[in-house]
Amino acid sequence: MPRSGTTLVEQVISSHRDVAGAGELTFWMDNSALLDRIGVEQVDRETAHRLAGDYLARLRGCLTDAARVTGKMPFNFLWLGLILIAFPRARLIHCRRHPVDTCLSMYFANFEISRSFTSPREDLVCYYQHYLRLMNHWHRVLPPDRLIEVDYEALIADFEPQARRLIAFCGVGWDDACLHPERNPHEIKTTSLWQARQPVYRTSLERWRHYELWLGALRELLPEA
Repeated sequence: MPRSGTTLVEQVISSHRDVAGAGELTFWMDNSALLDRIGVEQVDRETAHRLAGDYLARLRGCLTDAARVTGKMPFNFLWLGLILIAFPRARLIHCRRHPVDTCLSMYFANFEISRSFTSPREDLVCYYQHYLRLMNHWHRVLPPDRLIEVDYEALIADFEPQARRLIAFCGVGWDDACLHPERNPHEIKTTSLWQARQPVYRTSLERWRHYELWLGALRELLPEA
């Protein structure tokens, strides 16, 4: 989901000398009309090959010849199965954060592209619950060595081991630059620009508690609810 730590994770990985960060590519969203028309379950080898070629062409238009490339569009969670059909060796990283912290951060954010589900709070809860159901489905059907979870709270609390885990999953050797994502010169075009330029900090953990009296419908997402 947006505001779940995706920018930090990309900054960590793309700090590596052999990795380039592509940011929030809208490729799969741009092709959603095609996918809706034919149905994802009807995508044949030829269509998957064409989508893969178009995606690689977009990467070549904006990046160097890095060994690995990250694409951090949060809404890619909708098409993980198709992404693995087009790119069988892709590594998928699911960024998670406390559900209420995630939703409050979306609720407060001034997104460049409006997201209708971020307000009112009842819509946020509904969208988040559907997202969880879909992610549970992907975990059941996708190869376990192609999808890992990264919890924002764990990344902040135990940064170096979690960073090393990320880099190992990506299939490249370790690079000490990954310990300093704030020094990464990669251009950031998301609402996390300011935060990503700071050393890793803890002040966003359990931020929801400052607004506990005013959570309203978001209270339904509390683990103890």
